[in-house]
Amino acid sequence: MIRAMHALILSLVVVLAAPPGRAQDLPDLGDPAAALLSTDQEYRLGRSWLRSLRGKTPIMTDPLVQDYVESLVYRLASFSDLHEPNLSIVVINSHAINAFAVPGGVIGLNAGLFLNAGSMDEVASVVAHEIAHVSQRHFTRRYVDSQRTNIAMLAAMLASIAVAVAGDAQAGMAGMAATQAGVIQSQLAYSRHHEREADRVGMQTLVSAGLDPNAMPRFFERLVEQQQFAGDPPEFLLTHPVTESRVADSRARARNLPHPKQETSLPFELVRSRIQASFFDDYQRAEAYFQKRLKNGDARQQEAARYGLAMSALYDKKYDLARRRLEQLRQQDRTELWYPLGLAEVALAEGDYPRAIEMAQWVQKINPEGYPSSVLLARAYLYSKQPKKAVPILEPLLRQRPDDPMLWSMAADAWGNSGELARAHRGRAEYAFLRGRDREAKQQMQFALKEASGQFALRSALNARLKEMERLSEEEF
Repeated sequence: MIRAMHALILSLVVVLAAPPGRAQDLPDLGDPAAALLSTDQEYRLGRSWLRSLRGKTPIMTDPLVQDYVESLVYRLASFSDLHEPNLSIVVINSHAINAFAVPGGVIGLNAGLFLNAGSMDEVASVVAHEIAHVSQRHFTRRYVDSQRTNIAMLAAMLASIAVAVAGDAQAGMAGMAATQAGVIQSQLAYSRHHEREADRVGMQTLVSAGLDPNAMPRFFERLVEQQQFAGDPPEFLLTHPVTESRVADSRARARNLPHPKQETSLPFELVRSRIQASFFDDYQRAEAYFQKRLKNGDARQQEAARYGLAMSALYDKKYDLARRRLEQLRQQDRTELWYPLGLAEVALAEGDYPRAIEMAQWVQKINPEGYPSSVLLARAYLYSKQPKKAVPILEPLLRQRPDDPMLWSMAADAWGNSGELARAHRGRAEYAFLRGRDREAKQQMQFALKEASGQFALRSALNARLKEMERLSEEEF
């Protein structure tokens, strides 16, 4: 009963709406969804929820994983019905299979999705499904149709999802059930309709992006089989109920669409190996797993397995072994930037900061605006007590990624150790605010204002930001 209710409640709310700023190709003749929740309100509600989620859930801060996931999501979004998507993408540090989305363009993928998917196309099918919820405005359309809810209830339900995603599923379920139990039964059929619509629209996005539409039913079938043999369903099935008819529909639809030649994606295999290595708690088990993949995989899978062996050695502090393995990979493939970045990580871990700086700078010459290399280079400057060299790397990144808590934390250290105390307090404030610690954030902004005394321009900017934080913190939906 509890599992069924959990599945039903989460299936109602783990969908999202389009972000603000969407381009309109035709005159707006009236959108009934806007009467309930405007796109600007959706955006603010989603970002407010995301701040709460970050404070409750372990978010993966690996810059290489984040960069790969963002590239995949935006690649698919460019082939979708979205116009100028403004998405916020998070990777949950969990081995469970799940993906979720909420209003305002927040998309979350569990790291476990990469561990269990058979190919990049299968992960892409999940992402395309979530993007379809965005383009079709399912979240708001659902509640317009029901006419039984209001924005305050949506906010309360989203707050309960944050608890459930954080791992306390029973508490989250109870919170959502208490919000409005009557909506649950009345929305079941509508939820299934939206899931099928997201399958259809998402599959077309896959085809437009040149990916395999069969990946969607293949992934569904794998999850259903896993449930049959394991007993407990994957979290994905709780949040996205999959019926036999839905699997059959997606399989039949894929049959009539173009089928590109399937090839192993090296970037996908590398990110999967990296995540797998990070989840092993025993080096011998990691070594055995990747050695087995070396014997059974194709050429690209074998290359990724060797990368997994190198990462496993790094995480177990076997630095010499990790460095040798990465050097061998670099000699075999001079075009793949993950290997010199791995060498920079090894150098950072063992305290060889000049070598870390050298490797990160080498990558930056090839990819000057690369997020992973910029983060590693800034980190190397911070560790080597050269904060003033980290500042000009971090500030442009923050302009591109103002919602990245990790960057604000690093910038706070760089500013603080460079003597820019007002900016250091501002960085700590932004970090706290993005993790849902509003009171701490406003306190740090007050400290920043005191340190900025006599700096008119900076003080004005800080004061404006403090007022914005206060407004967002106190906003009720």
